[in-house]
Amino acid sequence: MRITFSEELSVDNSSLTGESEPVILTDECTNDNEILETKNVAFFGTLVKAGSGEGIVFLCGDDTVIGKIANMTAGAVTDETPIAKEISRFVKLITIVALVLGVTFFAVGFIYYDVIDNIVFAIGIIVANVPEGLLATVTVSLTLTAKKMASKQVLVKNLEAVETLGSTTCICTDKTGTLTKNSMTVTDLWY
Repeated sequence: MRITFSEELSVDNSSLTGESEPVILTDECTNDNEILETKNVAFFGTLVKAGSGEGIVFLCGDDTVIGKIANMTAGAVTDETPIAKEISRFVKLITIVALVLGVTFFAVGFIYYDVIDNIVFAIGIIVANVPEGLLATVTVSLTLTAKKMASKQVLVKNLEAVETLGSTTCICTDKTGTLTKNSMTVTDLWY
């Protein structure tokens, strides 16, 4: 909403920018290029802390700043974590080995068994090759790692993120800990 009249209007934009201090809004445009930086625009989802004002809604729905953030979030592509790739590769390998063994025992089984016994035996060979404890083992190891990280005051919401964090060498955030533009540029480097 573009502010047309303002009387000491201050707004909490922390849901958008992460800034904890309220912003004083006026009817004067202070930045033509960056909508988040101008002092004459109020955003949906922000709170008026003090003062009063009037304005004209000039964008709605997906065209608003919140709508654009929602679209970026919905369109974000998530890559598989390294452990998910390894588990997927392992499961494919086990599946191929189980099927090859099942078919091989089915073919060789015609020498000793009739068709029904041979089919049951081949299915038994395939099922026997399924690693039943794989899921439990991976979950327990990731949970123990997450618990160890929690003791160091690191909150992990997704267990697969534990493994990814293990290979992380640098985490870049702005001063509030929130990423507001979905892009960062290195300005200084020291070591």
